[in-house]
Parts: sequence; structure tokens; C-alpha cells
Amino acid sequence: MMRRTWLIIGIVIAVVAASLVALAITSYYYYYYYGYYRGPGYYAPGPWGFMSWMWSWMWGYRGGYYGPGTTVSPTTAPTGYGYYYYGYSTFTIPISEAMNLSMNIPSYAHVIRGNDTIVFTSNDITLVVLAMMGDDAVKMTGMSPPPYAHGDVFVIYGLINPTLVIPPGSVVHVIFINLDDDMYHNFVITTVPPPYPYNVMPYVGMYGGYMGPGMMSMMSWLPPANYNAGYAYGYEYTVVLNGPGTYWYLCTYPGHAEEGMYGEVIVGS
Repeated sequence: MMRRTWLIIGIVIAVVAASLVALAITSYYYYYYYGYYRGPGYYAPGPWGFMSWMWSWMWGYRGGYYGPGTTVSPTTAPTGYGYYYYGYSTFTIPISEAMNLSMNIPSYAHVIRGNDTIVFTSNDITLVVLAMMGDDAVKMTGMSPPPYAHGDVFVIYGLINPTLVIPPGSVVHVIFINLDDDMYHNFVITTVPPPYPYNVMPYVGMYGGYMGPGMMSMMSWLPPANYNAGYAYGYEYTVVLNGPGTYWYLCTYPGHAEEGMYGEVIVGS
């Protein structure tokens, strides 16, 4: 009788453990590949929607990032990685408006076309970033991509994959819009430099740049623009760059950073 009781207890424990593992894997998979947050109070639909949101939020909190849709005071948010994100939301925007927005250069952004650099002289920065095919970027800006870029690129205030020079402690309000007509993209800042492999997320995580599901639930890949309907997908968030050093922005979609979809961020002393 005792042996039978322990056997039943063992089976129950095994079932519970397997269920927890399945929940973790499913939650990660759902947000890694499909889920993206659409503003406060929203979580992705489907049987695992709420649980995947909770799981990714917990991962994000543990990793030094706060969950999507939250607003964190820059004086109280964690600083373990030298940078942190908060205040995330998604939107759609007319394509023509997105292009005009990207060419509306703030007075504190000094665009140096000769060396593909933008120098910011404010600690409160709005950064409008477009993702698009390299050929389209050349037509739009009249600039050539950097030699290392062989595919899709970022366009920031009329430059392609520019170097960004930013004062330390800056609060950067990122407005990211995907104008590519057939590819998914995102815009992530990390401390891990190139070259990047095909699967960039595990690589960046391995070398000290946080790339867990909490981060990806905030900055998942945006769908291609709908040129037939005339609108594109975008999101905005805030990133605070605390200390001096070199950072990198990149697209984490497999193969994109490997082909040169990245740029340098220099936070001055």
C-alpha cells in the first residue's frame, strides 16, 4: 500500500513538473515568434495569451527590464546593464507621414552627412528610425549605405545606419517604423559589438547583452508595411543610456544583423 501511495505521488509530481515546463516553453515560443504588445491592459489573444504575458513580464523584470506598457521613473529604474527600457506602445501610421516624420530633424540633432554621423546635444532625445530595403534607403536619402551593410538597413534623419553620438544619461524616445514591404524588423540597443551571427539573440545574450523574452515582448519584430493600404506598423519606447561607452543598435531578426543591419552609438564622457 505504501509503495502504491508513493508511486501515485511520484506520478502527480512528474505531471505537474512537465506541465510547468510545457507552460514555460509555450509562453516563450508564443511571445518570441508571434506576440507583440499593443499598449497597457492588452495581452496577446489565444489560450496562452495571458500566461505568456505574465511569464514574459517576469523574465523582463528579472533581467533588469520592466514589463511592456509600464512607466518607470528614470531615478528608480534598474541600471545593471548601463541601459534600460520603459514605456512601450505600438501603432500604425500612414507611410507618407512616417517618411515626413523621419526627415523632421530636431534642432539638437546635428547631421553630418560626410561621415554618416548624428551628434545630439540634448539629454532628452526623440529618435525616429525607419527600417527598409537598402535600395529604397538610397533612393530616399541620396546616401550610400556603409560598406558592411549588404541588405536591409535603418534610416535615421536622412542617414543610413549612422553613428549616433549621445550625451551620457540621455533619455532617448525611440519611434521605430517598419517601411520594408516584405520583411519583419525591430530596433534593439545592446552593448555587444559586431560581427553578428545569423541567430543574433542567443549570441548577444551569451556575451552580456540582455536578450531574454521580457525584452522581446517589448521589441518584437514588426510586420512589413502594407503599401496597398498605405500604412506601416511602428512602436515607440524609451531607453535610458546611463554611462559613457559604446553601444550598438541592431535588428534581431535572423540574418539581418549578420548582413549589416546595425549601427554604432557612442555615449560620450
